[in-house]
Amino acid sequence: MRNAVREVARRMAKMAKRVKWGSNEGSAFVISILVLFVLTVLGLALMLTTSTEKDVAINYRWGEQAFFNADAALEYGKNVLASYALLNADFTAILPLARADATVPNNTALPGTNAPLDAACDPATPGCRDYQYFIDQCQPGGGGPCTRIYIGKVLRRQDGTLAMWDFRQPVGTPGDLDNDGAADIEGTYTLWVRRPIVGTRDYGSLPNEDDKVVLTAEGTAPGAQGAGAGRPTSLRRLEMSLRLPTAGVEGSDYDDSTNPSDASSPGDSYGGSGGGGLTTVQ
Repeated sequence: MRNAVREVARRMAKMAKRVKWGSNEGSAFVISILVLFVLTVLGLALMLTTSTEKDVAINYRWGEQAFFNADAALEYGKNVLASYALLNADFTAILPLARADATVPNNTALPGTNAPLDAACDPATPGCRDYQYFIDQCQPGGGGPCTRIYIGKVLRRQDGTLAMWDFRQPVGTPGDLDNDGAADIEGTYTLWVRRPIVGTRDYGSLPNEDDKVVLTAEGTAPGAQGAGAGRPTSLRRLEMSLRLPTAGVEGSDYDDSTNPSDASSPGDSYGGSGGGGLTTVQ
């Protein structure tokens, strides 16, 4: 028995030695494992790249949709403003009250600091987006005083309804531009109007300054509920400055006389008039 065990051990050692030094047995298995590992890594990398490209394409699509929604809302807002201009000959009925001083001590002041006097409601209240957003233009180097520019009050149509969509209190049909109950765009929109800023005051704090308005349009992609809804949202805002043309004043081809209100105008940003209708500067 002992001799048989020794013989088996001797043969196994001889076989191990032969495999170690001269045999290729088992190499195919190792190579297969390596190839499978490489193919797995390549597959995962390709899947990750494909997923990333898909997300980029989707984000681009919704970003473009939000832009076109804002552009459509801007064109609709121009029609609403034109209706007021035809009815009242100026924008007094829709413009916020002018601030003689639009500055705040510094850019850490509360949102309501030095807000327009006709704020209809708290911007944090669902159903109201008046003066919901603002920016502070401060002195070089930071600090105050800063000129506080609000995005404005929500544009009201001639029938008194608000041209807006509030994600906090969704009412009506999303994308319904003209308030007829039917969706005109895929997504949502909101329109604001405000007075231009002249130095540190609102244009309109002096007489005969109700001929200019800044129109801001916000558009969101389909399925989005607006800024602050708690999830990523494709949102675009476009802004346009408009003024009522007056025959024979600034920019006319027939008369180079100046407008008495030019002394308080913000410069060429809002200048230029053609014929009838509204003059727009984007």
